[in-house]
Parts: sequence; structure tokens; C-alpha cells
Amino acid sequence: MMGGATFLLIVACGVLLLALDARRLRRRRSAFATRPPLADPEFLRAVRAEAADATLWLAVRRALADSCGVPAESVRPRDRLADLWNLRSDGPDFLDLLFRLERRLGVKIPRGAVESMSPGSRPEDFGDFAADVVAGLRMSMRP
Repeated sequence: MMGGATFLLIVACGVLLLALDARRLRRRRSAFATRPPLADPEFLRAVRAEAADATLWLAVRRALADSCGVPAESVRPRDRLADLWNLRSDGPDFLDLLFRLERRLGVKIPRGAVESMSPGSRPEDFGDFAADVVAGLRMSMRP
């Protein structure tokens, strides 16, 4: 059986680790949030988005930014996807991203239609990942 002092030491270590992780996340988010903003029109030019897909591109950008706790204008096409996911305390959560996209776009995204968007085949940068997601959304939203 564990003694009281050992139990308190384990609890204190756990609290310390949580505090350090929270501090790490605040620093990472601050580094993203304090970058000069990239306005939506500049972002759309950088990803070479077609006018018909602009809403989808911006929805993906905003959904991921919301999920990671940073302003959408701080997310750039060449950002490493791993760096963005590391802004989350619990790591990548693709389903959370899909739910956020559904709410933002006001549509139900069929789970079978989005396998190509899965993080298992994740590109290295956000722009390529977003292109895959936009292509999957475009396919799933066809009448």
C-alpha cells in the first residue's frame, strides 16, 4: 500500500507536469499569435484557391485555428502541420476538425467521403493538408 507522503509526491508531480505543459502551450500559441497576420485574400492567393472554393479554404483555416487556439490570420499555408497540431494540449483531433467544419459550413460531412482527408496520410504542411480537405469537402458536397 502506498504511504501518504508518496501519494502527495505523485500528485504534486502530476500538477507540476500539467502546469509545465500549459506553460509550453501558451508559449507556442503566443509565437503563432504574435506573427504578422496573413489576411484572407493573401492566404487565398498563396494557396491559389479558385473563387468557388474560397469559402471552403477559409473554413478549413478557421476550423484548424480554432481547434489550436490561435487566430486564423496566424495560420499560413507553409506552416508545418505538426507544429499546428502541437498547439493542442491533446494532439491532433481530426474528428474535432470535421465537427468544426460541419458547424462552420452548415453541412453534414459523410464520414465515408473524407477518408482522403485523414491525418494518416497527412501532408507535411498546412496548405497541402487544406487542399486535401477542400477536395474532400468539394466531393462530399456535390449534389
